[in-house]
Amino acid sequence: MDLKLREELLETLEDRAEQEGKDVNDILNAAVEHYLLKEQRDKLDQEISAYQTMYPDLLKKYPQQWVAIHNRELVDHDIDGLALYNRVRKNYGRTSVLIRNVSDERNYRRRFGG
Repeated sequence: MDLKLREELLETLEDRAEQEGKDVNDILNAAVEHYLLKEQRDKLDQEISAYQTMYPDLLKKYPQQWVAIHNRELVDHDIDGLALYNRVRKNYGRTSVLIRNVSDERNYRRRFGG
C-alpha cells in the first residue's frame, strides 16, 4: 500500500509534530483512529435509528430474541446472544453491526421514550 499525504498537509503535520515534541506517525495514527471511531459511532447511530423504526415488527416476530442490524436492515436473529454475536463477527468482521435484545414495550419506552 502506497499512502501519500498532500505536500501542504505533510509540512503542516511535521511542523505540528515538532512543536509538540511528537512523532509524525503517532499523530497520524491518532488522527486515523479518531476518524474510524467517529465513522463507527455514526454508523451505530444509524443502526439504532433503524432499530427504533423496526421495533414494533421486531417485537411481534422476535420477542426476547437478539437481533443484528446492519445497513439499516435486519441481517440475523437468535435466542442466543452469544451465538448471534459469533456469527456476526464471522460474517462482518470488524464492521459495526448493532446487536440488541428485543425486549418488551415497557423496557423499550424506558430506553427510547417511545
